[in-house]
Amino acid sequence: MTQAAVTHRTRISLVSVCPRCGHEQPQWYSHTAILTLLRRGDPVEGYCVVCQEYWQLSIREREGLAAQLPS
Repeated sequence: MTQAAVTHRTRISLVSVCPRCGHEQPQWYSHTAILTLLRRGDPVEGYCVVCQEYWQLSIREREGLAAQLPS
């Protein structure tokens, strides 16, 4: 398997709290998707399976995702 294929398959996760119901919700992103969103400065969203709502992740959560990216 090539390095590009390994990187593409890497999953990055965090737990975010739904601002509507207060439940902790695991969020999963592919390495490629989160890297693209962060580089562009695009919003990164969380999703709550209970409320079926999306919300924008905080700066702190975005920094946590960035810290998990392989160098």
